[in-house]
Parts: sequence; structure tokens; C-alpha cells
Amino acid sequence: MIFVKLFSRLPFFFIHFLSYSISFFMGSILRYRRSQIMQNLKIAFPEKSHLERKKLLFQFYLNLTDVGFEAIKSYSMTREQMLKRFKITNPEKMEEHIKNNEPFLLLAGHITNWEWQLSGYASQLDFGFGGVYKPLSSKFTDTLMLDIRANFGGYPIPMAKTMREILVRMKRKKMFSFGLVADQSPPGYDKKREWVQFFGRETAFFSGPEIITQMTKMPVYYAHISRTKRGHYEGQIIPVFQAGEEYVKGSSQVTKKYAALLEKNIKESPADWLWSHNRWKYTRDEVENK
Repeated sequence: MIFVKLFSRLPFFFIHFLSYSISFFMGSILRYRRSQIMQNLKIAFPEKSHLERKKLLFQFYLNLTDVGFEAIKSYSMTREQMLKRFKITNPEKMEEHIKNNEPFLLLAGHITNWEWQLSGYASQLDFGFGGVYKPLSSKFTDTLMLDIRANFGGYPIPMAKTMREILVRMKRKKMFSFGLVADQSPPGYDKKREWVQFFGRETAFFSGPEIITQMTKMPVYYAHISRTKRGHYEGQIIPVFQAGEEYVKGSSQVTKKYAALLEKNIKESPADWLWSHNRWKYTRDEVENK
């Protein structure tokens, strides 16, 4: 852990130079999940040529290594440094909820620097901003990521305890907000999933956001992210479900809007999503007939 802390104090130009080197190694020598990435890119962008998708492939590796090294770098960053590098373009929406002591949920995706989303929002809120996470198998890596994600007042919440944490905090009637990266595929043949259109295919999403919205009726936003230049990002929250809006049980209305906003975000920076994940592993028939 000491080595990681020392590494995090290196200047950004060195961090990014190292990221270039590692991304080249991953793409050209290690060929990390190369076939899976190319397959996903073909599904999402059938109109692009093989050469265009190959260019996206190598840009993907660079974004992936940038995310990893910038996450470590944030370990030693001050709140002021994070505020300069992660700007929220419409903070007034959050300020309105804070003024009314109204909890809200942010749904993010594994796009651009998703690791800085928790830190970026936490650095600009004067109350604990919760980030839902799935515990990692490596104890060292899990502890490291928890420490990084707890920076600037953020607090990581295990996925299995999300609903309980929300209900406890709502009962206390104290201001809180949660961030949830909700674009990974539900594991195995678990039938608790929402099926919606995503890049022209019926795709399974976790049912968590629907369950939370149905039970709490709390406002839900999509956390859009874009890179303004290397190591600098902008966040924008876009309404998905608002207080007073009717929620129709079984409609997947939150997941549908989230998936559409995520797809739009990906199309704006197509190399920056986590294409190495096997997103279309199962079809609805395979799950329901298992």
C-alpha cells in the first residue's frame, strides 16, 4: 500500500506516459480480451469498417489504462485538485434537492473515467456520497479501491446492502445521495433482470434501479461524463425519473431511459466504454428456459 501511495504522488505527465506504454503492451503484446472487444464493437457499430473498429480497440486500451492510473493518482489528490479536473456543468439540480433535503440516485456507466465519478461528485457535496460497489476477489485490490473511493467524503456500499442502506438513511431523514454503475450484465442465469433495447439488441440489465425507484420514488439521474482533455472531465446529471412522476410497475421505465442515455453517451466517445465485458452473453430465451 505504501508503494501505491508513493506512486500516486507522481505528476500527471508521468502517469499518462506510463499509461501509453502499458496500453500498447496490453493491445499489441498481451492482446487483452481482444477478440471479445472486437466482437462487442461489431455488435454496437456494424456500420463501421474493420479498420475503424480496430482504431477504437487501441483507443479503448488507452482509456482503460488511463482509468486505472488516474484512479491511483486520485489517492493523493486534494479536493481542490479534483474540483479543477472534474467539473459538474449543472450543479443547480443537485443543489435544489439538497435545499429540500430530498435524496437522489445517480446512475452511471463504465465509460470514460468511471472511477472518478464517485470522487468527482463526492468532492462537491458536503454530505457523504455513497458509491455502490461489488466486492473484488483480491483482498489487496478490494481494500485499495475502497480507500480510493472513500476519498473526499465518499463511502462505498456493498451491492447486496444497497436497499437496506437507502431505507435506513431515508428513515433518519438526513440528506444523502447514491451513485450506481449499472451497466454490467447480471451474472449467470439469475432471472432478476430487466430486458431492454441497447445498441439494437435486447439486453439484460440489473433490476436494482427499478426496485429502488419503485420502493422509494426518489429522483433518479443519469450521470453523463465527457473528457474535455486528458485528465480533465465534465459531469452532467440528466433526469431519468423525477419526484411526482408516475411509476408504472413492470414497465422497466427507469432502465429503458438509462440504457438510451448510456448508449448516447457511448456513441459520443465510442472507444471509452468497457468493451472487454461480455455484455451480450445471454439471450432472454437462454435465461428464461434454463
